[in-house]
Amino acid sequence: MLNLSEVQSSLSHHIEHARLYTFTIPKMSEYKIALVETLSTKPNNKALSLSMLIAKFLNRPLENNTKLVIKGHGIKNIASENLSYIVHILSSTIIPLYLQTFDPYSQTLISFADVFKNDELMVLSSAIVTKKNFKGISKKPTIFLIVARTLDKNIDIKTIKHLYKTSWNLLTNNLRSYSLVEDSSLPQRTFTLLVVLKEKKHDNFIEISIPELHEMIRVKIPILKASWSIEDVPPKLRQELETIIIKPIVLRAGYAPKGILITGPPGVGKSVTAEAIASSLNLKIAELRPSMYRSMWYGLTEKILESVLQNLKSKKKYMILLDDADFLVGRQIAIHETHVSEITIFLRYLQESLRPLMVMTTNTPEILDPAFIRPGRIDAVIVMGYPDKEFRKYIALRSAKRYNIKLDEKLAEHISSITRWFTNAEIDALIRLAASKSGGNIDDKSIFWARQRFNINESIRKSIQDQLKWFSEQFQGITIKYIANENEIL
Repeated sequence: MLNLSEVQSSLSHHIEHARLYTFTIPKMSEYKIALVETLSTKPNNKALSLSMLIAKFLNRPLENNTKLVIKGHGIKNIASENLSYIVHILSSTIIPLYLQTFDPYSQTLISFADVFKNDELMVLSSAIVTKKNFKGISKKPTIFLIVARTLDKNIDIKTIKHLYKTSWNLLTNNLRSYSLVEDSSLPQRTFTLLVVLKEKKHDNFIEISIPELHEMIRVKIPILKASWSIEDVPPKLRQELETIIIKPIVLRAGYAPKGILITGPPGVGKSVTAEAIASSLNLKIAELRPSMYRSMWYGLTEKILESVLQNLKSKKKYMILLDDADFLVGRQIAIHETHVSEITIFLRYLQESLRPLMVMTTNTPEILDPAFIRPGRIDAVIVMGYPDKEFRKYIALRSAKRYNIKLDEKLAEHISSITRWFTNAEIDALIRLAASKSGGNIDDKSIFWARQRFNINESIRKSIQDQLKWFSEQFQGITIKYIANENEIL
């Protein structure tokens, strides 16, 4: 933080409720700084951390007008005098270094504006960083860096022009009072860096900002609350899930799994099982999809993915879900070098020990890169086949309860007997279809009518089940299986 006692040639004046500082700083004495504040600022760590975020954006020369949005929890509650301290930090350290490195022929006007009555922005502090002295500042090309705390109101071009003029007038009026400036006319504005401070909203998504040149790429990762519980998982799976996965994680044991793969044909409850694991661990689900981070520009996909995964690394209260992870095909059959790099990044990330639980689901485990499916990256593979007769009855009862449909045990038994080789999702759809036919109630006639609408090729399903058995036997690692044999299904 800036300590004003350490600056050189420091002056302080009070002018009509405003305080004027003029100073230079060690090792960059060619730069003169004048700073005006309308309230008494307070050094604080929050202003320092926000200033460091702005500094990261100034590691290369500005080439156009840029808007940088910084969101954080509790920003709306920070006192104005605390946020105003950002101008002190920027003017005394970050901006002189930026000008010296990238733009030695320009000066920078820095100001902080806050929302007051009627959602209007008011400039509370303003500073100029310039070379030699303040006499000719009206003739120098000027970069305008405005830090503004807003609610949900956008800052348009007209507002920026007004803030520029107001910031300049606040500064030069005070400088002119002490004959430190001769011409106070508005200088030419070259670039504007608008830094908007906003309150970070909770719940629906994690927003990750990645700096790219002078733009910010924003990735929004949806946050899902688990809507399924361990009770929705086949009973034959529950005990092993609790023993191998849930209990070690709850106990924070060093041997707890960090990566899980769930495989099986579409509709057998892979996503349900993933949500049930999250629910048992009281974790929210961050669902990561390729469309969120892939880019048409060379090298950008890898950069975004690296940033996203590193950000998620600290989210211990989340489970990362890669649903339908078939895009992580083996590197030997990947058709683009970006795809190979993407897989390599995931492999490296899965190797890290200090990361949250990651669960992947796939219909085709045989096409995944073999390097994924090994302990240390994927610690357990859950293989799920078509439900047996007992579980089909359970699914029918649970589905009916979910939709507030009355279904007795006898009718549930009947549904179980006529849904051989159905998936969990198809049984659920059968219940909904029968209820639609009979106006919200289910009887034998509506069940018969609904069953005729489904075309199930039992020989194909049996072949898929046999393939699952083969995969579970070939897989080299920890396997949790739910693959009913033909007698259990019939």
